Amino acid sequence: MRHHRSDSSSETASPAGFEALATSAALESRWAAHVRSRLGTHTADVAGAPSGEKVRWTIVFVAFLAYIFAITTYRLPIGNLAMIAGLAGISFQRDAFRFPRLLIWFGAFILWCAIGYVRTLYPAPTWDRLVDLVKLWAVVLVAVNALRSRAHIRFFSVFFLGCFALYPLRGAFFNYFFYRSTLFGRAIWNYVYSNPNDLAALAILQLAMVAALLSLERRGWVKRAGQLGVVLLPLLVLMTQSRGGFIALALFAICCIVGQWSQLRRVLDPARRLRLVLTLLAVTAAVAFFAPNGVWVRVAGLKHLTTTERLDKVDQEGSARQRFEIWRVASKIIHEHPLTGIGAGAYPMAHAAYAQDEEFDRTAAGTRDTHSTYLNVLAETGVPGAIAFFGLVLGVAFGAERTRRQCKRRAPHLALPLFFLEMGLIAFLAAGVFDSFVDLSFLYIHLALLWTTAEVTRHELLPTVRALPGMPRFPSAPRARSRSGSVRRSSA
Repeated sequence: MRHHRSDSSSETASPAGFEALATSAALESRWAAHVRSRLGTHTADVAGAPSGEKVRWTIVFVAFLAYIFAITTYRLPIGNLAMIAGLAGISFQRDAFRFPRLLIWFGAFILWCAIGYVRTLYPAPTWDRLVDLVKLWAVVLVAVNALRSRAHIRFFSVFFLGCFALYPLRGAFFNYFFYRSTLFGRAIWNYVYSNPNDLAALAILQLAMVAALLSLERRGWVKRAGQLGVVLLPLLVLMTQSRGGFIALALFAICCIVGQWSQLRRVLDPARRLRLVLTLLAVTAAVAFFAPNGVWVRVAGLKHLTTTERLDKVDQEGSARQRFEIWRVASKIIHEHPLTGIGAGAYPMAHAAYAQDEEFDRTAAGTRDTHSTYLNVLAETGVPGAIAFFGLVLGVAFGAERTRRQCKRRAPHLALPLFFLEMGLIAFLAAGVFDSFVDLSFLYIHLALLWTTAEVTRHELLPTVRALPGMPRFPSAPRARSRSGSVRRSSA
């Protein structure tokens, strides 16, 4: 409960008023403790401090963790089985069923893709993409119903980061430094991580999760492992030599420093701020020192992106020129199919047909990807599909930002996890300018994590005891008379 404190110089309360106020507060505190014990959870106090509750294991939560293990490590083919168990577990859970607006936007996007399936000239790939999107919708449904508390989010983050560290991160480092297995000098691993651009973008999401986790960790092995991740994940991004990944990493770093500097000035003394700056510089120097020389060569070529005539000088392999031609093909497809697109998942086949026109350079020939999330959505689903997709992403981001702004006034430390997750999403979307991420499950899992973190934070900020049903009404505190003779009611 919140207590509005009056100025003692202008107002004094009678002893009887203090006694009644204390009695009311004691009764309310006892009732709150009773409710918490009955619910089996530990609610946060008014200041919004993270609770010390333990993970409450449910079928939905275990199934979701199994799915994360399957899609991250590729060790066990249990992804579909885990989702079936998760969907079944929702029916038996004691908690209230969650169906946020996130799922409505996602459902609208899938529905429009289904309409496009009726009109597409390429039904086979469109059907496959439609099935994948329906599965991802089910994943988001399970995720928002699995992550119910701060303890759930913390355990999930540690588990997810651990899976990524032990398999893609370790595998990419081993391939690069020990086995010398790279893609023209660019770090890769297996499966979806065999694309260095995808690997770099996924590492950005993991880096945001590490920062969010560290913002509330005070000590222990989790904090030490997270600090190591802050060094290794940016290094992995540089090792992929992905220009989009480098831009996303730089954007994430700049947004984090600029966005939190004013807050750090309020909570840290000058000596600690100086130590923090020196630490950041040391980490940056270490990452830059161990980064391969090739990444700086590729990054230096970005200065030639000012005009299309100099695209051949961006890189030796000509990928920038090729990507520009692919974007020209995608733009023509968008112009000719603005309503329903050419069908979700059908772009490579449509591109192969369009690229045969004489107006396009031969470097764009064949079944190509759009190399842009935004052009991909527009080309495959049209303008209405793009509106639904961006509504899905921006709806979650804006909702989390509203909660974060509330936290800045009442519980600044709880705003930090939301801030880092939001910055990770922004950086990932920046990398999406140069690669297609519509069908990557990690994007939707990050959106679900951001939504659930905001939802948990909102509940921690609310005066939860008053909102609980069946709570008895407490006697009001008597009026306190000030020295001037005016009467004011104290509130508890």
